[in-house]
Amino acid sequence: MSKERGFPKHPGSSLSSVAKIESPQHIGAEQGSFPAYTHRLLLQSFLLGLVPPIVLLAAIILKSLTLLTYTHVMSAVMWTGFDLFMALILGRVLRSLDIAGRVEVAKRLTPSTFFILPSLAATTITAGIYLAMSLGVFNLSYLWIVAALLIVTILTVQGFVILMPNSMRIFIELAKPDPSKERIAKLNGINIRLAGVQGVFQIVIIFIMVNISNLPGAAAQLNLPMIFYSLIAFAALFLGVYLFIYRGALADYKRGELNEKAISTLRFGLYGHIIIFLILGLTLLFA
Repeated sequence: MSKERGFPKHPGSSLSSVAKIESPQHIGAEQGSFPAYTHRLLLQSFLLGLVPPIVLLAAIILKSLTLLTYTHVMSAVMWTGFDLFMALILGRVLRSLDIAGRVEVAKRLTPSTFFILPSLAATTITAGIYLAMSLGVFNLSYLWIVAALLIVTILTVQGFVILMPNSMRIFIELAKPDPSKERIAKLNGINIRLAGVQGVFQIVIIFIMVNISNLPGAAAQLNLPMIFYSLIAFAALFLGVYLFIYRGALADYKRGELNEKAISTLRFGLYGHIIIFLILGLTLLFA
């Protein structure tokens, strides 16, 4: 009878030990974690994400206008190219897959882009401000400059308020013992579509940059306080949203839906982005 009721088979066991093993919190703590390959992909994304700000820092230290231009253009090209690829190619591929297939793509796509995309965006914007000032065309009386700043603001808000939080929510959902495939697919779909919107804005800003290059230049004048405040604004927006989502993950951890490894991974994401912003901030010391 005891066997049929699921009581311990061995006389030395106790009902309390069985309750501990079968409790949802214990199960969540043991099983709620990211796929094994997530940490490798996340580390690779972080290492790649370090490259753009480090190259920008080198350009500022060397006072190289050529390297500064290269950094801005290449970061912008990769950022724009990836967004267009996400919308035009990957989006169509995902629509042809069932929910399980979309989830498998999200499992690998999210950690692979977690650092590199914010890094490309932040480096592109920072390098662009440096470049415009170095060429003497950063003048708020120019309509093209104002238009560029407006689009940059839109792209920043989209990235740090929608794209990044959705990526974190996908991360957190994947770490749960019973992740919602529908939620993961939905969030990933939103990010794919929004990437297309960003791609359109980036094409528009390329058109604006072409016109900015034709503006009459003045003497180079670096407005370091403006660059500083811009970086502070980007970092504050990013960290504020990140910490808000991270706080929700801690609540999931207390309920037993996430384990310590999942929380430590999210902490790594926080520290990694802080390092990227700090490298960008170091450029002010050598400008």
